[in-house]
Amino acid sequence: MADLHTTLIETELSYGKPVRLSPLVRRITANNPSLFTGPGTNTYIVGRERFAVVDPGPNEPQHVQAILDATGGRIDYVLATHNHEDHSPAGRPLVEATGAALIGLQPDTALEWIDTTFTPLQSVAEGERIAGDGYTLEAIYTPGHLRDHVCFLLEEEGMLFAGDHIMQGATVIIVPQHGGTMWEYLDSLQKLQNRGLQTLAPAHGHLLSQPDQVLQELYDHRMSREHKILEVLREQRRGTIEQLAPLVYPEVEGDLIRATHVILGAHLQKLVHDGVATRHHKKHWIVEEEIWEVAE
Repeated sequence: MADLHTTLIETELSYGKPVRLSPLVRRITANNPSLFTGPGTNTYIVGRERFAVVDPGPNEPQHVQAILDATGGRIDYVLATHNHEDHSPAGRPLVEATGAALIGLQPDTALEWIDTTFTPLQSVAEGERIAGDGYTLEAIYTPGHLRDHVCFLLEEEGMLFAGDHIMQGATVIIVPQHGGTMWEYLDSLQKLQNRGLQTLAPAHGHLLSQPDQVLQELYDHRMSREHKILEVLREQRRGTIEQLAPLVYPEVEGDLIRATHVILGAHLQKLVHDGVATRHHKKHWIVEEEIWEVAE
């Protein structure tokens, strides 16, 4: 994949401190860095005198207080792109402190690692517009990372709050256990192209310019990876994810190996969806293996 840093708009990533990104947008980064969250979760504050908060982040007292301090508590809306635990839990204490409305998609509370405290009265609809003090946010349904994911477009500035649909400098993990699918992710990337976007504001990392270029790079990278997987699968004839992953991702080591298993599984599910591969189970005594092979 082309280096996404070529489109990076480098601004300060500061824990607990609002950073001005545009006339309408400031960013506060939560102090929750990790392999999977990058430098931390970005919370975006949108507005002039009254505000919307996009992706409130983890329910950490210092982060919640930083948002309240930056807004003076004048928050009308708290929006979440999705309900993973690094994105939405701070929504509840913000609402309790300010009376703001929760806006997002209703979570499937039976799933592991889903925040069950972010409970909007109803799910935001595709194309729904949230109007506030000098800003309008349009909801764009973007399944892929998980089933219930929505981006928000700041119409006045062409800035897309991309959640985990796009990460700066990295590709996103597709989570089948949460309803994420690779084919929907690719469809969502194409859906966002040619809309006149000016800037991508991901939930992890810096802003990105040239959105259409970034979206195409991400799409091409996924398809290139799919071709590699199909090549390996044809060479091996069949295999489990554990057997295939080192051949598809030979460069990956350490803690990220587990992530390659999840991503590979999503790619293989797409190949089955497309009729190119098959999946079946083989039982060895009490252990059952999931076997993938090229469709005849």
